Amino acid sequence: MKFFRLQLFIEGLIVGIATGFLIALLRFILDEADIIRPEILQTSNPILILIYLILVAIILAKFISIDSQIAGSGIPQLKGVLQNRMRVTHWFRLLILKFIATILAIASGFSLGRAGLSVQFGSCVGIGFERLKDQFKDRQISRRKYNERFLLIAGAAAGLASIFSAPLAGMIFCIEELQKKSSAEVLTVTLASTVSSVWIVDVLFGARPVFNVNQISSFDLGIDYLYLIALGIFCGILGMGFTKCLILSLDFYDKHVKLTSATRFIPAAILILPIGIFLPEILGCGNVLVSEMLSKNFAIELLAILFIGKFLFTMICFGSNAPGGIFLPLLVLGAIAGSIFAKLIDENFLVMFTVFGMAGYFASVVKAPITGSILIMEITGTFDCLMNVLCVSMIAFLISDLAGGIPAYDALLNRSLRKSRNFSDKKSV
Repeated sequence: MKFFRLQLFIEGLIVGIATGFLIALLRFILDEADIIRPEILQTSNPILILIYLILVAIILAKFISIDSQIAGSGIPQLKGVLQNRMRVTHWFRLLILKFIATILAIASGFSLGRAGLSVQFGSCVGIGFERLKDQFKDRQISRRKYNERFLLIAGAAAGLASIFSAPLAGMIFCIEELQKKSSAEVLTVTLASTVSSVWIVDVLFGARPVFNVNQISSFDLGIDYLYLIALGIFCGILGMGFTKCLILSLDFYDKHVKLTSATRFIPAAILILPIGIFLPEILGCGNVLVSEMLSKNFAIELLAILFIGKFLFTMICFGSNAPGGIFLPLLVLGAIAGSIFAKLIDENFLVMFTVFGMAGYFASVVKAPITGSILIMEITGTFDCLMNVLCVSMIAFLISDLAGGIPAYDALLNRSLRKSRNFSDKKSV
């Protein structure tokens, strides 16, 4: 068993390093797109931009017709694989085509996240490594699947860790959301993969938090915690309808347009042009918007417009099933919610509540409060506020739970499985 853990550690390092290079390339391209996109949308010929966006929609439809797992976030599919309810058949094809499709969609301006995709990319690296190994060894299928599961988890953890430079969050996410349990083997392989993947990214980009936050003081235990409880309730209430709206959006598209039809992606693509002119802040992942909110003082009216606009455009984009996730859009919506709350309560806490709001909204929707809290600490570098962030996350989680909210990724997985069963039933009739 000790030798097996050593083997897992070494293989976790290899998977983490490979994932780190892949995610570093993804981060570089999408970060450059955030810089270039606003200028192109506001200065280039609108007709040419529309032609390009329609071509993007056509390419996305073509890729998804080749492999349906290219659609959507990737995390629900990964949960299905870990529960032995789905499987990855062509890992290399999925990795290459989804990587290209992701860049096309998000770089063009689709309001989608890159974290869920990074988790899927990392899992493909883990699966691929194990299957390539299997070509040189004669092993029982059960043994290969046992090892493949560990490397899949290692790659998933490395993907999340490297996209945010957050190794702890990557490990905890796999335990809290994906694996739902821990063991010495899981800890060994995820520790190796997350540390090595983040090391690669830090070497290439520099060791720094994703969001630069000026030093903020935490609330001391006492009456001030009422503010945090109120913020948790506020984020919990705002987050309750997010998952239901996602499902409604997906159902609406499925009812009217086939997944492999380009017309499914054209509405979101065409909307990019006017949004890029009048409200460019809501395009793409949204990490640039969060950085601006942490350094500028937005009017509450603009914050309300940004929240509604980001929410609606995310629903349109995600409902189309374009390749992209909800991780970063959730953090953006949470940051806006925290800023609005600070405007209503006390502007002196603007930066603090913007940071805390990200964790609260994430906990309300994904229902993974520990992952959300640790992630926010790592991407902002505000570790002194851990108790404050945990308080907001816990309250937001409880509000959502008491209201009967289903974790977003579980709801998406259940919907996918239900659709698959319905499709199988129709074929058998």
